[in-house]
Amino acid sequence: MSREVLEIVEKMDKKELKTQLALQCAPLLTGIKLSNLLTVAKDRNREVECVFRNTDITVHTLCQTQNRITMLLFRERELLAYLERKEVKNTMRMFGYQTLRLTDIFENLCARYQKYMSDRLSFPHELGLLLGYPVEDVLGFIRNEGKNYLYSGYWKVYGDVAKAKQTFASYNAAKEEAIRLIFSGADITELVWKRHKSEERRKLDFSDMLLLQ
Repeated sequence: MSREVLEIVEKMDKKELKTQLALQCAPLLTGIKLSNLLTVAKDRNREVECVFRNTDITVHTLCQTQNRITMLLFRERELLAYLERKEVKNTMRMFGYQTLRLTDIFENLCARYQKYMSDRLSFPHELGLLLGYPVEDVLGFIRNEGKNYLYSGYWKVYGDVAKAKQTFASYNAAKEEAIRLIFSGADITELVWKRHKSEERRKLDFSDMLLLQ
């Protein structure tokens, strides 16, 4: 992050939910990522659900500990489309998932993630796919046991470094945008609907182009 944004972060209340959402979930909020993990105090779960109740973002609890709760925030249509990609679908099958119904996936994933959090063994690597990580990087991490990576950012890269760097840069830019907007008084839903309005505008522009042809 730039020095300016770091200074803004220092002034923000880290305990505020909107601050945590901006820091942890900006790529999802601004529409450039299909999902993000969010970890907050256990008593904030209903507050999180309320924030996204009237948006296209779904909230699913993965794990609860004595004091913290970890949730997967995602756009269902985009996540399902990603899971339907041939290489993603085949890798999910390799992880033991014969169906791509989200209810079935979450039933197994939550059990595996809860077990991982309790004994710190057998990390559920399918979570990387649900977060939109490239298949080659998820499999590369497993084969190399997290070592020998070519680059490291939001995840460890074993494949296309140039593409990963571009993606990480876009995530950083999204985080800076979210932090500035939240600090200026914007609400989280404003970020979500700003993205929604931009998409609708792109669709209208595309429709206009078709009419002109």
